[in-house]
Amino acid sequence: MGKDTARPLTIAVVNSKGGVGKTTTAVAFAELLAGDGPAVLVDLDPQGSAAEWHTMAANAGTPMAA
Repeated sequence: MGKDTARPLTIAVVNSKGGVGKTTTAVAFAELLAGDGPAVLVDLDPQGSAAEWHTMAANAGTPMAA
């Protein structure tokens, strides 16, 4: 005891219906969690919106934290 035993946290944002805000929610969660330490967002959507948003933000000089 007394030793930090934090384990990685995995959060999945899923819904079979399109257009319900999955990517927006996942990006918001990742940004929020990145404020407390390293965070990784894995975009498995074939559209790749999160990856596209990440690239656009970096090109605009406002990189995302996650």
